[in-house]
Amino acid sequence: MAFLGLAVPAQTARILSEVDYGGVGTPEKGFHHITMLYLGDEVPVERFGQALPVIFDVTSKTRPFTVATNRVTTFPAKRGTVPVICRVTSDPLHELREKLTAAFNAAELHYDNKFPDFKPHVTLAYAQEGLDKEFPSVEWGAHELVLWGGDSGDGRLVVTFPFSLGQKAASMGRRTLNRAFVKVAASFRPPLPHTP
Repeated sequence: MAFLGLAVPAQTARILSEVDYGGVGTPEKGFHHITMLYLGDEVPVERFGQALPVIFDVTSKTRPFTVATNRVTTFPAKRGTVPVICRVTSDPLHELREKLTAAFNAAELHYDNKFPDFKPHVTLAYAQEGLDKEFPSVEWGAHELVLWGGDSGDGRLVVTFPFSLGQKAASMGRRTLNRAFVKVAASFRPPLPHTP
């Protein structure tokens, strides 16, 4: 599985885990995040290499912004259960999504467009029935985009793309991108044989 997303900070994830959704459900395993682009289940490493400069070009021109949520609801049933989600609101988040899809389309890079209407959310759990209720607003900062994925679930590769505050970051961009490439190469390097 491979996707681009925004990680929910640990403190915010803790608060969202306290949202009352009726107590019936299986908590989401892993980490809380907002998926920006789903790249697919089986993504070859070569495609990650092609995507890095495209993602970097978008994120190096993106300023940090905030996102917020105040509603817990559900998506339609999936395999007998419904995803319990917190809907996320943020105009800059939608703008970032548009820039990413435009950049991927221009570079002719594949991403899964099964759900073309972007409905940003954080998945909390899977439950047996739907719900829809409000809670006090929770807001947090978005300051980087993360590429998760690889040939072994989402634990094989993680590349972070920080957002930028201005020209200095853009001029340092090539060095930062080179470091990202080095990280990717290191992630896929086979372990050295053990010698006694």
